[in-house]
Amino acid sequence: MVRRNSTMQARMREHVRRRGGNCHICGQPVDYTIPYYIPGTRSPNPEAYVVDHLIPLHKGGAHDTSNGVPAHWRCNSKKRARLYAPIIKRSGALD
Repeated sequence: MVRRNSTMQARMREHVRRRGGNCHICGQPVDYTIPYYIPGTRSPNPEAYVVDHLIPLHKGGAHDTSNGVPAHWRCNSKKRARLYAPIIKRSGALD
């Protein structure tokens, strides 16, 4: 398994943010300004931007900018360590 480090994580987040784009799982726009945590709590914001690994680390994917794409926290948490998300926003299954 690939070890993550904060320097590479910050580099990936900045690279994906600069490149922009919609959530690669649900296809909806991503608001890159939403903070990760809901203010005043330690709970992740479901609409927050995260970097998803196209090929999960668990499946041998690299922890670098070529394997990172934008996603909502809620979408990425549903996908988990799968190669493909089992559900798509357009179907209404994520709501």
